[in-house]
Amino acid sequence: MPRSILSLFARSPFGPVQAHMRKVNECVSLVPSLFDALHAGDFPGVHRLSGQISALEHEADQLQQEIRTNLPKSVFLPVDRGDLINFLSNQDTVADKCEDLGLLLSMRDLAVPETVKPSLSRLMERAVATARASHELVEQLDELVEASFGGPEAERVNERIEAVSKKEHETDRASYEFAKAVFAAERDMTAGELWMMLKVGQTLGDLANASERIGKRLQLMLHI
Repeated sequence: MPRSILSLFARSPFGPVQAHMRKVNECVSLVPSLFDALHAGDFPGVHRLSGQISALEHEADQLQQEIRTNLPKSVFLPVDRGDLINFLSNQDTVADKCEDLGLLLSMRDLAVPETVKPSLSRLMERAVATARASHELVEQLDELVEASFGGPEAERVNERIEAVSKKEHETDRASYEFAKAVFAAERDMTAGELWMMLKVGQTLGDLANASERIGKRLQLMLHI
């Protein structure tokens, strides 16, 4: 077994899962800068950040595969191994959606109409906030598992998970407002630009949905 994975398990049964989620969160952390570059018309910056996100997503994917391949049978896990592997896949989807955003925005130079920028920024912020909230959940995995046996602690776990769902719902509302703004500016865009705008909105929504699924999977995994 690679020494790095062994050392992560030595610190915590969830050490490798948390390390993977931190790499996923590095992808998420670049999304605001990606959209800042887009709004500024800094297309070389968009391409540079897209490449950085793709590189981080690849690292996250490699780490996930390493953990799956080398999950030691000798380490006691407080949850089912299959659940843990599925949980890793949910986390990896968040990184995938960040990469999808970068690749989409680097397909062509996309000029965002000024009337659309505010709603696009709000949508991006809501989606990123949902992803960051799911990261915070994963960082507290050891504490959450200890609290999952019932009582007030389990209620607090559910409250944290519901907080992620609330952020995802806020993203849904922002998606609707963004779509309205895009269609209001339809005459200022080509058919290709309109498609790209709507696809960007859909992918941001997918990012939030994938982040919410981490909380829902955690709820199932802990049986709370």
